[in-house]
Order: sequence, then structure tokens, then C-alpha cells
Amino acid sequence: PVRVGVQVAVQAQPPDRAHLEIRPGGVGSKRKVNPHSPVPAPAMLQIQGLVKVYPGPVSALKGVDLQVGEGMFGLLGPNGAGKSTLMKVIAGLLEPTSGEVLLDGIDITAKPAKVWERLGYLPQDFGFYPNVTARAMLDYLAALKGIGRGRRKHVAEILERVNLSGVARRKLGTFSGGMRQRFGIAQALLGSPDLLKKK
Repeated sequence: PVRVGVQVAVQAQPPDRAHLEIRPGGVGSKRKVNPHSPVPAPAMLQIQGLVKVYPGPVSALKGVDLQVGEGMFGLLGPNGAGKSTLMKVIAGLLEPTSGEVLLDGIDITAKPAKVWERLGYLPQDFGFYPNVTARAMLDYLAALKGIGRGRRKHVAEILERVNLSGVARRKLGTFSGGMRQRFGIAQALLGSPDLLKKK
């Protein structure tokens, strides 16, 4: 099963004091706890002492500590609280000033390429080539992700899952906003990632 994202709540405080707090669950989320379970499974995503300071200096993240297990989570908080920065660091797209981010024990900041094959990421805005068909673009992205054997079948299945198989030969530039969002979800699902994140 895909392990979905991070539900982190950012406390409504002044920007210089905003901090992140984990809130598992979400709408319709139900978790069963076995009282006889001796030790809970280790967290899939572990963040320790994460700091990101931009030139200025502007502190976007100030010592974030999180442990996220399996389940569905969301990222909540006011503008400027560091949500985008946190997501980019988790995705291996931005190097933190200090701290550690581990996905099942793999250091994302030290070995981002090792994590990308297990990670699906849907940013709020993403670029695409308007003159390329949905199928060709998804196939290209799958190849970049290292999917080789069975790639065409996998791409066809993903397009079906997001209800775009009927327009797979259309150029992305002709897609409506909703269709582009579904295409974004499709590219995030490539390779059946362990961690799926949407900004």
C-alpha cells in the first residue's frame, strides 16, 4: 500500500515562533491498535533537528523533529510557516542547513537518488511540455524514475487509474486544469511509491 504524505499542523503563532506539529489521521481515518503488540513499528519518515536558513537570513525551518509512520497525513499551516520548504527537503529537492531526514533509514539529504524511486511528489504547480502527449510524457517520466521492465503497461494502468486513458494521445497543452491535476497525480503514482506527497 502507498504510504501517503505528512499531516503536519503548523501552530498559528507569529512567524518567528511558528513550529510544526505532527497530526496523524485525517478525514475518515481509522486506526486499529493491537493492545498485545509489543513494540510499535519504527517510523517510516524520521526528521531530526531540521533547519533551513535562506540568505537574508530567513529561517524557514527551526529544528523540526517529526516521526511519521504508515497512514495518511496532511500538511497544514499559515503562509510562511515553512510548509513548502519542508516538502522540498523531504523530496530531496532542497538541501537543509542542518538536520537529518530519513526514509526507512535512508538519508534523503545524503542520497536523494536512492529515495526518488520510492517517492511520489505532486507540487502545487508543476511544469509540463504542452506539445507532448500525456502517454509520451508519463512514459518519459517513468524512464527518468528508472522504471524499465513493463513500463508501458505500468503507464497505461496509471492513466486508467486517474481516468485519463481516453485522452492519453492528446497533447498536455489541451488539457483542462482538472485534467492537468490528474496528470500530476499520475506522475506521482509512477513506480508505486512508498511515500506519496502532495503540496
